[in-house]
This record gives sequence, structure tokens and C-alpha cells, in this order.
Amino acid sequence: MGRRPVYIASMGTFALGLLVSGVSPGFGGVLAGRFLQGLGASGTLPLAQAIAYEGFGARRGRMLGLISAAFGLGVVAAINLGGGIYTALGWRAVFLVTSVLAALGFAVSTLLPETSTARRRPRYDPGGTIAFGTAIAGFMLLFKGLATGPLLSWEALPYLILLLAAGGAFLLLETRAREPMIDLSLFRNRGFTGVILASLLGGVGMFIFQTFLPSYAQLLLGYSVAQAAYSIDVMAAFMIAAAGLTGIACDRFGPERVLLFSLATTALAFYLITAIPAPTWAYYLGSAVAGVGLGSLMPPSSMAAIREAGPGREGISSGLVSLSRTLGGIIGPTVGGLILARTNFSSLFALANILNSYRNIYRFGLWTVLAGCGVALFLLAVRKKEVDGR
Repeated sequence: MGRRPVYIASMGTFALGLLVSGVSPGFGGVLAGRFLQGLGASGTLPLAQAIAYEGFGARRGRMLGLISAAFGLGVVAAINLGGGIYTALGWRAVFLVTSVLAALGFAVSTLLPETSTARRRPRYDPGGTIAFGTAIAGFMLLFKGLATGPLLSWEALPYLILLLAAGGAFLLLETRAREPMIDLSLFRNRGFTGVILASLLGGVGMFIFQTFLPSYAQLLLGYSVAQAAYSIDVMAAFMIAAAGLTGIACDRFGPERVLLFSLATTALAFYLITAIPAPTWAYYLGSAVAGVGLGSLMPPSSMAAIREAGPGREGISSGLVSLSRTLGGIIGPTVGGLILARTNFSSLFALANILNSYRNIYRFGLWTVLAGCGVALFLLAVRKKEVDGR
């Protein structure tokens, strides 16, 4: 089929989902629209990265950086414009205005050239697709259940069973499929597996910052909801700048070195936001450094994964990197929520207890990202050995 028609279909599905949510008379219709938005959005970033990698040769790192910068710019615009649109025109207008913007993106996507060189249309793997989707749903629901009960409670145990059953079925189906949805032999490549693991650990750090930073500003600095929302623009601005520069660095120094820089910088941000005694300095300096670290995460991880997977696997490798980062985004906030749930809110020192819980969340993020640094060092050593052996 090629990447171009799938990308166009993804953009169209996303725009349609926004429109459905905006015009729906009830909550069910809004949810249906949100489902379409998620379905469409899931394909846009991985496919854009695959197209950039295959279509721009020696400049692929720069293009991947620009894609990440555009992604960050969209996040900033959504935060700053979404609140104003909601206040002035209501919630429906948020969906309707963004549906127009998405429709423009759909129109532009029709101008993209086809970059795939595959001559034969691959077979669809329905069994693997269903089993994989069910396993991912089980993973998400498991962590939702863990937010309210222990692993062996009725809140979590059914989803653990679902995850294990669907995951086992997926592995069985993929090993027997003539053309599997995901070629499991990819994970025999230490470089590819390492990038996926580093992306997962980096995703934990990324979503901890994005999820808890606004509420931390309210508690630490006494900000209102609006002030807290706008305060994360500092992190977002540094993310955009770092993403663009990171792409150039990937072309010059290689993605493994840049990935190590990204994770080490994110670890430094977690340390700064908890260690500096002056609250304002801790918050804004930590946010700025986090923006540099998180903004430089996507280009090197995507570039390294696509390279390790080899020609013809650009789409699936980029998609797996995005998926691993998203799974990290489930783990990080869930663990953070569990830490907050253990806070003593009834004592005279409730505010101090809450702030201490937030610091524990950031310490969890610090150790997780430091583990990612270890993986990045391993990737750097593996790559150096490969280059020296040629």
C-alpha cells in the first residue's frame, strides 16, 4: 500500500474524529470521536519519521529533529490556545477549531511523495494485530487497576490475566505467521532491543514531567490553574529548540551519543527540581533542563531504531519506538499516582507531606532515567564495536 496513503488516511481519520466529537449531541459520540482521534494520531508520528528517514538520506537526522520540533510546537499551541478557545466559545469549539487545522494537515499530506520502495504488498496479519492490541489494552487496564488496588486484587488481577493470555497468544501467532505483524527476530538485535528499552525508560521520565509539573507549580509556587498551565511553556520552549538542534547532532555525532545526552540531561533535571532549595529557581531551572533532555529524546531513538531494523522496516520500527515511549507514559504517571496515594493528607503538615511525595515521584523518575543512561552507554559500546569491526 505504501506509506503515503496510510499517512493520508491517518490524518483524515484524526480530522474526522475531531469533527465527530465537536458535533456529537452526547457523551457517547464524544468518546467515539476520541477513539477516531487516537486511531488517526497513532499513525502520524511514526509514519512521518519513517518518511523522513527514507526520503532525506544524509539529512535524515535533521528532518527527524524538525518533526519533533513541530510536534512540540503543536503541544505549546494546544496548551495556550485551547484554554482561550474553551473560555470564549465552549468545549465544542475546541474540537471544531482543531478539526479545521487537522483538515488543513490532511490537505497538505496529499502533497507528500511516496518514499516506500517495496514492490510487493505484504499480507495483513489479523490474528497478530488483534492479539497485540488486546495485550496493549490489558497493559493499560492493569496499571489503571494498580492505581486502586494491589496486583492480586480484583481491580488488577483480571487485567494481568488478560495481558498474559493475549501476550502469549501474540507470541505464538507471530512465531507461526508467514508474514507477522512484528518480526520478532528484530529483538535478537541488541541495538534495536536496547533502543526500545531506552525509549521506554525515557518515556517514564517524559510523562512524569508532563503530568505532574503543573500541579507541582500550584503546590510549590502557589500558582493558579491557569498560571501553572502557562508555566510549563518554559519546558516546552526548550523542548522545541532542543529537538531541532538534536537532529543536526544525530547526523554529526550519531544517535547513540545524542540519546545518552538526552537521558543524562533529563536525569539532571530531575535532580535540580528536587535539590535546589529556592522553589522558583528549582522549578524553572529544572523545567528548562528537562525541556532540553526531553526534546532531544525522540530524534535519536527513532533514528537508531530505524537503522538497526534495516530497510523496509522503517514504519514498524518507528512505531515500536513510539509505542515503547507511550507505555513508559502509562507506567510513570501510574507509579506517581501510587506514591501520592500513600500521602498523609490528614496531618498538620499535609502540604509538606504532599510536596515530599512529589519529590519522591521525581526521585523515581531520576532513577528510572539513570537506568536509561546505562542502556544508552551499552548502545554506544555496541555501536562502537560494530564500527571498529568493519
